[in-house]
Amino acid sequence: MLARREEKLRELQAELQDRSPGILTHAIAFDVTDPGLAAKLGEVTGERLDVLINNAGLALGREKAQSARFEDWEQMIGTNITANFRVVHTVLPWMLRGGRGDILNLCSIAGHYTYAGGTVYCATKHAVKAFTRALREETCGKNIRVMQISPGMVNTEFSTVRFGGDAAAADAVYAGMTPLLAEDIARMITFMLEQPRHVVIDEIITMPLDQGSPTTVTRSHR
Repeated sequence: MLARREEKLRELQAELQDRSPGILTHAIAFDVTDPGLAAKLGEVTGERLDVLINNAGLALGREKAQSARFEDWEQMIGTNITANFRVVHTVLPWMLRGGRGDILNLCSIAGHYTYAGGTVYCATKHAVKAFTRALREETCGKNIRVMQISPGMVNTEFSTVRFGGDAAAADAVYAGMTPLLAEDIARMITFMLEQPRHVVIDEIITMPLDQGSPTTVTRSHR
């Protein structure tokens, strides 16, 4: 398990230990945008990895292109594209040597649709979608399953980060509707990974019932 915040990793370790006392976990507090990531992963894993869930990603701001902060663009590109690709570039040779592996990239419906105020975020997720599809072709016949899941509105820290920690603005994103939860996405990922070896679910596109597209959301006062 690799993420920046060690306290969150420790919480997850404790939860996994409670659910499955025999499970062995390694928590790596590391930033995926750090170029030293490849060496760190190799050191901890012994250059063996059976399943990669490539989850790191973020959106910053909702400004139009002419008024957005270029620093935000660079951070989104560095996290959503460069870091994602770097992790794959690191672990794919290990999987090829081992003769099997699963790579699952977290994309977004923003990789299929675009919307005003999301120019660069949408561009990064389109890049992840294209990379995943090309990787699927390159690894065909190598016993490596390449998949992606593209969620719509999921109530995690995503909106809090996007609005710079403004909790009220983040809560307003999900007001009057029922979004997906992290558990929903985890359940779908588990389903994809637990299929028989000859089955590849190339992609799941999933949105909450109240969402029809990135800009079509039904809200009520319930």
